[in-house]
Amino acid sequence: MDKYVTFEEYRDMWRITNQAISHVPKDEQYSEYEGIRLPLHTAKVVEDLKTWEVRHDDVWIITYPKSGTIWTQEITSAVMHDGNLDAIRARHVLFRVVYIDKTLPAEIRRLKNVPDSHRLAEEISSPRVLRSHLPGPLLPLQLWEKKPRIIYVMRNFKDVAVSYFYFMKMAINDRATLNQSFGEFLDEMMSGKVPYGTWWEHVLFFWKRRHEKNILFLRYEDLKADLRGNVEKICNFLGKDLSAASLDAITQHCSFTAMKSNPMAHIDLIFDRQGLPEDVTFMRKGEVGDWKLHFTVAQNEVVENHIEEKIRGSGLTIKS
Repeated sequence: MDKYVTFEEYRDMWRITNQAISHVPKDEQYSEYEGIRLPLHTAKVVEDLKTWEVRHDDVWIITYPKSGTIWTQEITSAVMHDGNLDAIRARHVLFRVVYIDKTLPAEIRRLKNVPDSHRLAEEISSPRVLRSHLPGPLLPLQLWEKKPRIIYVMRNFKDVAVSYFYFMKMAINDRATLNQSFGEFLDEMMSGKVPYGTWWEHVLFFWKRRHEKNILFLRYEDLKADLRGNVEKICNFLGKDLSAASLDAITQHCSFTAMKSNPMAHIDLIFDRQGLPEDVTFMRKGEVGDWKLHFTVAQNEVVENHIEEKIRGSGLTIKS
């Protein structure tokens, strides 16, 4: 990325893109692939990924949106840099970890001759750290042949719903989205009419594969309860032998408070905040159980029954 643009230039390209999308009618703000709703320019990338070259030493971070993606990739980036926090503080996370399925529109990329995100990843030396929100069936076919390390993080559906609701207001920032009620958004999320489809299909795909040696299945709630222990778990999974002092430093660096105040570790800067409420930020609260302040009793009952039906027989339990 660095050879094409500075971070400031890249930030401005995304702001232009997000502003343009905010003026597009809501039904035209997305693309679709095999019946799954995706961000506007992602369907073409998914088609390319069918034959895309995966490397056996890649590290993939895969999550449903708003499940701790940025948090996990910051931990992973720090571990893969052998605990060299000065190195990762010097480069924005978007330049360290490639968001493989999200790309700028061609007319914006042409301004600086920036390739698609998956083409950018091809230029990175190994081992690469890549992130994706794509559901399992849309991921590169070679992922299941080359078997690189995959870190999957799940989060309680109800907390995801609240976080996703606020994120969409920031990401789209049009009148319809800003005025949408939580109940309306929840209905869309339950029916899979949000980017990346339904939560339960996304999670169950990886839950069923959690025992495969190249997959580490984590829970957001466990990261919150024992960040140090999960930093060490990620470190061991990645085959890194870091000192206790390094693990302590990574844990401190990746605390919610530290990350929220570190502009190199999150993506608030790529969004135009004009007209947004103060509480609409990328890293908003990072709490477990915030759903209790947003769900009505009736909404909670509907969601509980629906999810119980969808995950029945899978052995998956949900922490709240």
